[in-house]
Amino acid sequence: MSYLDTLKTLKFKVSKVTVEGADFYLRELSGKARLDFEGEKDLQLRVLKMMHASLCDADGNLTERPEDFDAFMESVPNKALLQLVNAFSALNISGETHLKN
Repeated sequence: MSYLDTLKTLKFKVSKVTVEGADFYLRELSGKARLDFEGEKDLQLRVLKMMHASLCDADGNLTERPEDFDAFMESVPNKALLQLVNAFSALNISGETHLKN
């Protein structure tokens, strides 16, 4: 079995986030998804777009379309948005203590 076949069997982590009674699911990003946002120069906007792209159902199936980003941003209260971004960051960013040489 090649390394690619092995990697294809891995599952993306999914995190459930409850914000003011509403359940959201965020999925870990793939390498390709991260690359898709590299062109965005504004770091805050990049993180928001990546978080929006990671919204999924409970099974990890992505649910959002890029063209819905503006409507999403207009409809989500800032407090809820901050909670989603924090959960997204925790799911996708490893601290130095988790890295090995």
